[in-house]
Amino acid sequence: MDVMENVVRLIREAAPVAVAISEQTHMFTDLGLDSMTYMVLLRGIEEEYGFEFSIIEMEPCLVVGTLVETVKQRLRLKSGMIRNALLNRDNWGKTAIFDGDAAITYGEIARKAMAVREALNARTGAHVAVLLPNGADFIAALHGIMIAGRTAFPLSATLTRREVESMLEQGDAATVITCKSFTPLFDQMDSRPGLIYMDDVSPVGDVSPVDDGGESAPGAYPQNPEGVLPDSPLILLATSGTTGKAKIVMLSERNIASCVSDYLDITNLDALGVDIRYILSLPFSSSYGIFILSVIVRKGFAIAMTPEPFTLDAFYRAIERYAITNYLGGAMAVTLMAENIGRPIPYDVSSLRCCAFGGSGVPRETLVRLTRAFDGVEFWMGYGLTEAGPVITQAKKPMPEDKLGSAGVAGKHVTLMIESDGVKTQTPFARGEVVVKGPNIMLGYYKNEAETERMIHDGWLHTGDMGYLDDDGYLYLCGRIRNIILSRGFTVYPEEIEECVMASGLAESCVVYGRPDSFGSEQVCADVVPKDPVTSVDDVMAWCASRLADYKQPRHVRMTSAVLKTATGKIARA
Repeated sequence: MDVMENVVRLIREAAPVAVAISEQTHMFTDLGLDSMTYMVLLRGIEEEYGFEFSIIEMEPCLVVGTLVETVKQRLRLKSGMIRNALLNRDNWGKTAIFDGDAAITYGEIARKAMAVREALNARTGAHVAVLLPNGADFIAALHGIMIAGRTAFPLSATLTRREVESMLEQGDAATVITCKSFTPLFDQMDSRPGLIYMDDVSPVGDVSPVDDGGESAPGAYPQNPEGVLPDSPLILLATSGTTGKAKIVMLSERNIASCVSDYLDITNLDALGVDIRYILSLPFSSSYGIFILSVIVRKGFAIAMTPEPFTLDAFYRAIERYAITNYLGGAMAVTLMAENIGRPIPYDVSSLRCCAFGGSGVPRETLVRLTRAFDGVEFWMGYGLTEAGPVITQAKKPMPEDKLGSAGVAGKHVTLMIESDGVKTQTPFARGEVVVKGPNIMLGYYKNEAETERMIHDGWLHTGDMGYLDDDGYLYLCGRIRNIILSRGFTVYPEEIEECVMASGLAESCVVYGRPDSFGSEQVCADVVPKDPVTSVDDVMAWCASRLADYKQPRHVRMTSAVLKTATGKIARA
């Protein structure tokens, strides 16, 4: 019988924040486990799976069954892999955020997070929304909510008043953590939520960890909030329908931790042998933003804030100034780098090691050119969905040149198959819908069982994306089944934009679609049949601008006499 397999199974079932367990097993030939072997075994689990154990008492364990029972009685997790990651004092002296000339430490952010936790003591409701721009305050607010045992509901800072109001109602969030620059937005609401302004939150003086059941000193935190389990909702994320019926994804700590574990396993960042520093060109409030923040906070990496809008000059300048090693975001940076190959770079970018992107494809030939032009830098695309926690595949390092057109390989916790005509297979080059199963798959859509059942069948998440696997298990994407637009890293559902346009009273009919742009993303476009011939493109665009987040707004509107429909009256989409 496998000793570690039993212990891992036990932790999976019993520990309050046990997450990201590998299915790998490790055989121990010495079954006469004395206390020293017991300790070595537990430390091995720590290193392999990222747990932190407090060993209360060491006892001789002579057989596997005794070991399992002893672990059950004597082990306690010191902290959650995701929920309490910010409270790791080993990282407190490290820089978390570079913002201009300011360098903000993990300790500073942790103390502010604990102040958020204290502020929430006076608030009711399990769900707490976050409406903040990228930065240290976002991280503090997010982790303050999680440490308090609540469920965080990050909202895009680009949403309009109507969209925020709709989200708060559909997500049952009565409290919003925000900043005073958003006050005018909330003042316009018919029903104003409870607000906690990060501008007014003062960091606590000290944070002292205590064991469960111990005496709490001022500033102490509970190890595991009562009733909070690894499969309790940790994060809510809206994927569509912000002005109508929402699809709000529920992710647990186990979901996110599984993705974090797979990412660290595949990317092997520790092997770089340098201080890891990121530029993130994506909203912290997005699913990938939440995920990569979880990686960064857990490992104590640093993030450099860059000004908006993104420019290649500012990107290169930040790499030199902060010795950036990793870029993660949309394809714009990679596309601009490729367009400027051969031109002199007036900055030292030799610290850069990896440029990873998602949401849009970049031709393999472009990635090959970049790899050859930037010696020592890896360029690769990942793939995922919010519903998958969000990571499904990542580049396997080092990434072979002939695989650069792929989306990488599935993590060790993910089972990925291709389904066609109801048959799932991993046969190389068989095309069909990408379906996945694993501990990363969402708990479901909040208060939307019908959509959950449509997306997940017998534990398999149906992605709506077409693809195939090659002989080595690398995934290649080749189209979509579902009708979506990928705009600047966000998923946009055309039906939501069409609903908005039709609500204006300006249109007789409307069809919305995506058009590729020069940055590897897509632009939202709309063909509109006007009710009145005097209705202009500007009228439609102004209406959308007042009601939709910037990334959802149509960039091109064409007036037309008719849109193609099916026999049942539905829009016929390409």
